[in-house]
Amino acid sequence: MPPRKEARRIIGGCFVKLGGVMDLGRLACALERAQLPIFMSKVGQKTRLSVQNDLFMGVPIFYYTEVDKGGEFLAYRNAGEIEEVQLVESASTPSYIYSPIIHVLKLPSILEHKREFHQKFLAAQVADLASLVKLATYKMLYEEPPLPLYSFKNGTSWIVGSFARLDDFEEASLFFYTRMKDEPSMGFVKYSPANISDTGFSKRTDEHGFYYVKVIKLAEKHPLVEF
Repeated sequence: MPPRKEARRIIGGCFVKLGGVMDLGRLACALERAQLPIFMSKVGQKTRLSVQNDLFMGVPIFYYTEVDKGGEFLAYRNAGEIEEVQLVESASTPSYIYSPIIHVLKLPSILEHKREFHQKFLAAQVADLASLVKLATYKMLYEEPPLPLYSFKNGTSWIVGSFARLDDFEEASLFFYTRMKDEPSMGFVKYSPANISDTGFSKRTDEHGFYYVKVIKLAEKHPLVEF
């Protein structure tokens, strides 16, 4: 048997700002088998809500937004073309799904945001949105949720991409992306293996015959992606 790989020591945190609380709710709740927990902490006068959704070379990656007031749960609903997010005190309405908000008084100092990252994800450009979505949905073959797509502006174009591992180790992760002229107009991409040309952005996640992938807008370029 090959030697067992030792766990990598955490060397610092990466906090990536989201476009807003809707993107946080979509990341934590939409299309997930189990909703991701949200960590709430005070940063100056602001309340930060964050989700830890990846690990790369010893750096946990947190996606966050800032709000004036928190809550006990984030309530999320996607019904038809209506998408809603609320911060609430109880999980009591069956039409919503809920992500628990964990009140954190103090994080370990090692998880403070690093200002410089010596190692970054290498970026691989794919031909189009359909190629990107095929990559993002391959885990559904193993009954896992699809990979999220992240969008951000880079120069005069918009980048839409996803982090994918080539094997079981974080060192083999790449950022696969495509370039677009305009900002993604909706929060999801729909894709049909039966008709690739129907791939496009969508507000809905319930049309028969389609796979869906969520799109998460970042406030700025991802600090761990090297083009």
